[in-house]
Amino acid sequence: MDLSAVGGGADAPPPTEHVRRQVCDHGAVVLTDTVESSSLAAVSVWLGVGSRDEPDEVQGVSHFLEHLLFKGTGDTSALEIAQVMDRVGGELNAYTASEHTVFHARVPAGELDVALEVLFGVVTEAALRAEDVDAERQVILEELAVALDDPEDVAAVRLFEAAFDGHPLGREVLGTETSIAELRRDEIASFRDAWYRPGDLVVAAAGRIDHDALVARVDRTFGAWAGGTRPERTAPSDAVVPEVSETQPGEVSHLARAWRTCSARDDERYVLAVLNHILGGGPSSRLFQHVREQRSLTYAVSSAVSLYSDAGVLSLQCSASTDRFDALCGAVDDVIGALRDGGVSEAEVSQAVSSLRGATVMGLDDVGARMSRLAASELLHGQVTPVADHLQRLAQVRAEDVSRLAAVLLADPGVRSVVVAD
Repeated sequence: MDLSAVGGGADAPPPTEHVRRQVCDHGAVVLTDTVESSSLAAVSVWLGVGSRDEPDEVQGVSHFLEHLLFKGTGDTSALEIAQVMDRVGGELNAYTASEHTVFHARVPAGELDVALEVLFGVVTEAALRAEDVDAERQVILEELAVALDDPEDVAAVRLFEAAFDGHPLGREVLGTETSIAELRRDEIASFRDAWYRPGDLVVAAAGRIDHDALVARVDRTFGAWAGGTRPERTAPSDAVVPEVSETQPGEVSHLARAWRTCSARDDERYVLAVLNHILGGGPSSRLFQHVREQRSLTYAVSSAVSLYSDAGVLSLQCSASTDRFDALCGAVDDVIGALRDGGVSEAEVSQAVSSLRGATVMGLDDVGARMSRLAASELLHGQVTPVADHLQRLAQVRAEDVSRLAAVLLADPGVRSVVVAD
């Protein structure tokens, strides 16, 4: 089987986009990517506020509020919301990140009005009942307990705390056991009233969507709202904690490493994406091939990029039984050292760019991915970057660019987080 000429269809055109953008008089931005052939519609409400924007005393309030919005409105119970979405075969969900909070739905295209009624209803009319606050508090505390009982999660959380020492970007999005236990209904409501405003709101949709009809619906729903601005943020300093460690019961020890890097607004992010892919972004990556395949030291090893509006992190994570952990750490060091000192080849860059291109194209076959791309780009850049432009920027990355970044970035020891089994 000769695979030498497979892949790299760089001349294939990117997926067609039909993106429209409307800034409403009340400040909300509406974005649509219409796919007439789709049988689905995905719609979302993005608030440009997240865990990094929370006052210290109410850490976790964004995530707490996300939970509460699905507990019902003044005239609709949580059960009724669930039944309506179930009846049309739709999906309704939400998530909280460091810089935004998202509520989203996906339904058969003919049921879009149902999705909009439910989605806009929970965002604008959530009851925030005291009894729901107390009930959901217990759910979130359980969620925290599960995370704290998972050594892999603990290693990742401690890694980001160390990488952004003393800065809100290093926070666990869920909050802390103390902050969640002490949060009160009026504090949650005040946070909602302050930040859930049209000036910090993006409505994004993709699939079989009527843009003008959606804009009209947004105007009817949010037209009476007023004000709202994006949070004022302070960029993190360069301060990091070089090493953190923790001991937990078990038989497997976990390693996580990180290097501070560029922001999501920096053009260097394209070079970083290629570097990450070569390091540990896929099954042909150096980490996977050397540590997993050649030396069989771990079941899984990978790297990832986390980018924010004013900062970023390149990280990796893996684990091994305690008696093989030192060998694992040494093998990871070998890969990092070789990448830092020896750079990369054009063949590796070509492979990475081709893979990233393919992943982008395949992702756009999903209306949910199309929808999310619109809103994320709007919140970060104030506009939507065309897919063709994104792919062109990736294609312009060269081996010398990646080698230069690797030499500078990996020369710093970065941050090391270890959870040791005892």
